[in-house]
Amino acid sequence: MEQIDPILNSVLNKEVQKAGGRVLIRVGDSEIDYSDKFVLYMITRDPNAAFTPDLCSRVTFVNFTVTPSSLQSQCLNIFLKEERPDVDKKRNDIVKLQGEFKVKLRLLEDQLLDELNQSEGNILQNNKLIKTLETLQKEAAEVAEEVSKADETMKEVEDVQQEYVPLANMASRIFFSLGSMSSVHFLYQYSLQYFMDILFSVIQKSEKLKSIPRD
Repeated sequence: MEQIDPILNSVLNKEVQKAGGRVLIRVGDSEIDYSDKFVLYMITRDPNAAFTPDLCSRVTFVNFTVTPSSLQSQCLNIFLKEERPDVDKKRNDIVKLQGEFKVKLRLLEDQLLDELNQSEGNILQNNKLIKTLETLQKEAAEVAEEVSKADETMKEVEDVQQEYVPLANMASRIFFSLGSMSSVHFLYQYSLQYFMDILFSVIQKSEKLKSIPRD
């Protein structure tokens, strides 16, 4: 939808009313039943479509437009997974661990605050609290050390990943070059799925690529 018909304003605004146990909404000149499970999806294939601020405030936008940087990132992940599955697995494991470490640190911080809030009297004379604080401090230091090790390993993974950046950049440029062919003739139109199928075919079936050793 490049233009929104005003008849949809009541739907976008969720202007519902109850009458006799029914939930109704007026669309044009008609009142129809409205369900809480109703969802309206509006789609446009025009990447340059412009929408008014009024509409933007009433809907949730999801942008699926392919950009050179996003496609380069996607191709980079594909190349790393196909050419260096060991490094790709290490990267995924590290990302997962980093998330777990952040959660654990947050839990330790919350636990520390809870202990301090529940403490009564002089904190320095509360042996139980001091012991708990020492334990939390030790656990936090261990987690921080693990985070540091994960960051170092991630740096090594990124160094390997950088080797495939020129290839990913070239793949992205090829796709957008193909996209501009439609200006020559309307029949020259290539979908992203078509391009990705060719990319996977080259990576997985090319005999020349298979002969290149993978370090």
